[in-house]
Amino acid sequence: MAAGVLLAPIAALVAIGCFTSDAVAGARLRVAVENGNVVLFTGNNRKTLTSQQRDSEAVISPDQQWVIYTRSAKPASKSPDEDDSGDCTALSAPDELRRVRIDGAGDELLIRGHAGSEPSQALCAFQNKQFSADGETLFFLSPAWATSSALHAFTLKSRTARYVMPANDFAILSWCTSDLKDSIVAQQHRYLRFGGSFDWYWLFDASGAKEIAPVGEFDSFDAVKADLDASGQCAS
Repeated sequence: MAAGVLLAPIAALVAIGCFTSDAVAGARLRVAVENGNVVLFTGNNRKTLTSQQRDSEAVISPDQQWVIYTRSAKPASKSPDEDDSGDCTALSAPDELRRVRIDGAGDELLIRGHAGSEPSQALCAFQNKQFSADGETLFFLSPAWATSSALHAFTLKSRTARYVMPANDFAILSWCTSDLKDSIVAQQHRYLRFGGSFDWYWLFDASGAKEIAPVGEFDSFDAVKADLDASGQCAS
């Protein structure tokens, strides 16, 4: 099977209207990006939260109070060739990890991207954002090596990021109620002893420090999740 990279979806939608946090109590929220602006939807309401046309990779926090997103130096209307988002050292200016409240207030910088002395220490793009079950840690991918991105963990309280492991795709098992809760499933590019390479998914503990078991070769995490759900191991 071919290796797959799972990135946060970006939908083309036009946003108008306005609402407050009181209006979304109990409602299911949905976030999208239109022409580089973050758009929040709830029921029949929709609101544009940002307006600089430089934003992408938006996700809603587990408490539904914030939208976390990436802001790039280049406007979304520019050609992708004008900046190399696959190389944190090639950008014209650093990407930013930001958040804004669901009512559009409190837009703030969380951490600014940067080059690093090692590929694992460089930060940009902030792709495939996912939260731990308690919402206190945000995981994301940053471009790193020719064959792999780097998985990082950002602690919201201290606003610090740490490198976790090489990965081209991943999922935080935040929805599990078993001992797998918050474990990390990551797709890694690895090398065979006598030549050749392969791209398998592997299971790690919640810190990413301990490898638990191989998961196998899958096209994407959706296929991994189907097997996980069928096994019943995610439920307590």
